[in-house]
Amino acid sequence: MKRALAAALRLLGAVNAPIARWGLSFSAALLALMLAVALAQIASRGLFNHTLDWAEEIARWALVWGALLAAPMGYRAAGHVAITMLVEALPPRLLYALAIAINLLIGWICLMFLIEGIAFVGRGSTLVATALPLSMGWVYAIVPLSLAALLSVSVEAVLRLLHDLVSGEAGREPLVGVVPLLEREPQD
Repeated sequence: MKRALAAALRLLGAVNAPIARWGLSFSAALLALMLAVALAQIASRGLFNHTLDWAEEIARWALVWGALLAAPMGYRAAGHVAITMLVEALPPRLLYALAIAINLLIGWICLMFLIEGIAFVGRGSTLVATALPLSMGWVYAIVPLSLAALLSVSVEAVLRLLHDLVSGEAGREPLVGVVPLLEREPQD
């Protein structure tokens, strides 16, 4: 079982790590796009007394896409807010059991939202954006893509915690947030 968990972790890590890095990089590019569009809007209003009709829409889409593309990296790196007062008082095995339960719950929520997100994209494909001739289905496509990546990261987190419990490594290092996924790779 230990070898199977380690193999599954290597596979998920090989898939999730580049997706998370790519998402974070693309998110940074979208942040730059938001800044450029906002500056263009300000310059257009100030210099030419003209409003760019499409600027607010592009900036909003870039914000949403950027946040959802960066989410898998934030989850993988446990880069979210965590209240650790209770966690620090728990014994290691109970802490790992709680972390597994939390990650399973996160995975289930991501799966439910993924199913709804696919339907959301379908419904959005019948709508056209206000300022640009673009189907909203393309704008909404980030929702199921991001949720699929988050679901994969949650499976990786659960498997990593199970691997640590099976291999006897539970409690050797403190958990940060949900699980420290970027700090080490599993050994056989």
